[in-house]
Amino acid sequence: MPSPRASAAACACQGKGYVFAGRNATNIPQNDLWEYNPTTDKWTALSGFTGKARVKPTICADDTVLYMGLGFSGERVYVDSCYLHDWWRYSPATGKWTRLTNCPYPNINAAVAYHVGSRIYVIYGSSKGFSRDIYWYDIVSNTWNKHEDDGHRALSGFGGCGAVGQGRCFYGTGLNTGNLKDWYEADLNSDSWQKRTSLPGKGRELSACCAAGDYIYVFGGRYFAGEYTGGEVFESMLRYDIGDDEWQYCGTMPYGRSENAIAFSIGGKAYFGLGEDEDGIVHPNMYCIE
Repeated sequence: MPSPRASAAACACQGKGYVFAGRNATNIPQNDLWEYNPTTDKWTALSGFTGKARVKPTICADDTVLYMGLGFSGERVYVDSCYLHDWWRYSPATGKWTRLTNCPYPNINAAVAYHVGSRIYVIYGSSKGFSRDIYWYDIVSNTWNKHEDDGHRALSGFGGCGAVGQGRCFYGTGLNTGNLKDWYEADLNSDSWQKRTSLPGKGRELSACCAAGDYIYVFGGRYFAGEYTGGEVFESMLRYDIGDDEWQYCGTMPYGRSENAIAFSIGGKAYFGLGEDEDGIVHPNMYCIE
């Protein structure tokens, strides 16, 4: 990618990949959108977004358009005005941006998004602490709603990952009082959660994740061991076999250890990269698993 990036959001739509916002090589938050064409292996910077620069935003796509926004301005943590609630639609066919209804709920930093039917689900974001909030944006009515928590969901956390594979929603990992390696399948419409096989090894947060073919891939991430020790940034790549409910180790990331990376899938292939290493060096690297 021409501009190295960490803490961005990514998805795919109509055969192309998109990377939104995040921090550049000098750790400055950005407010741009990039398009990746796998046929030409080229990146294009798309213009027209007028929202604030941000890190750890949310992005998701239906069949034709992108929905994105939320996240954190990168200024002061735990200050309400630094958590961004704006929500946008972008049409790749027309290049048109449309500002939609703001998300009225608090936990919108580092959330995971899923497109299910006529809804965009935004789950397990954070603001002033860990959460297990689930909100959904209704595409038809341009409104936001919230699932009330009855206590049966996955553990609360921050920095988890998930994806929709074979029409099924999966979510896991993250951090609360410890590093999580739990893995769940969720029916988000009914807010019904089923525990699946946990990730092998240590728990992790801030991993990249996407679904491709029969698998959910999890790339890198961090084992957090405290404010001063930092723990370990992973270089491992794991994949979850959706049909067999089992995890497989599938190598190390070609450019080494990475957290706050991105991933998306196009044509049954997993694309992954960007992020930063344990020294805070932000990567421009992108790779594909065929």
